[in-house]
Amino acid sequence: MKLAIADPPYPPFVGAGGRKNRASRWYGSGQRSRTDRPADYHADAGEWDDPARHRRLLLDLLGTYDGFAIATSPDGLAAYGELPAACRIMAWVKPNAVPGSHRLRSVWEPVILYPPKGRRSNRGGVGAIPDVLTEPAPRVGFRGAKPPRWTEWVLAAMSHDPATDIVDDLFRGSGLVSSALGSEIAA
Repeated sequence: MKLAIADPPYPPFVGAGGRKNRASRWYGSGQRSRTDRPADYHADAGEWDDPARHRRLLLDLLGTYDGFAIATSPDGLAAYGELPAACRIMAWVKPNAVPGSHRLRSVWEPVILYPPKGRRSNRGGVGAIPDVLTEPAPRVGFRGAKPPRWTEWVLAAMSHDPATDIVDDLFRGSGLVSSALGSEIAA
């Protein structure tokens, strides 16, 4: 089966304080505060500041892959629109999350999971994977990096079979997902 892990720049935040473009701010040439540390620069980061681009990603994944996972932010879920019935929302809890500008400290990130057909049941020993992972975010100097256990958790949720499955890491970013996948990387 063909599987994908997608960790694109998160959709823009739209709230009482206005719109805050995350992709161009953290990965492009967008406005930052004096204390913000930029991540790696990507010339096309700005396209991810359009919520419609995130919906297109979901539709592209549905048309290309048997199963996939998309990392996003709690307020970014809406950018993906209505999800297929087979999708699940999993939660990565980061006990070391950095406080933001909101009064509430967000310590979790959703993962949209679309398990491959035939791997959506716990029959036959498949399944029984918790939909919550509590694991600190790695501090590697790269915003959005995922710990190795995150990748293992996502792959387990898709009932990944390293002998037969191809896994594409669509947004290499820090390289930690690719590293956790090892030699299986296809993209």
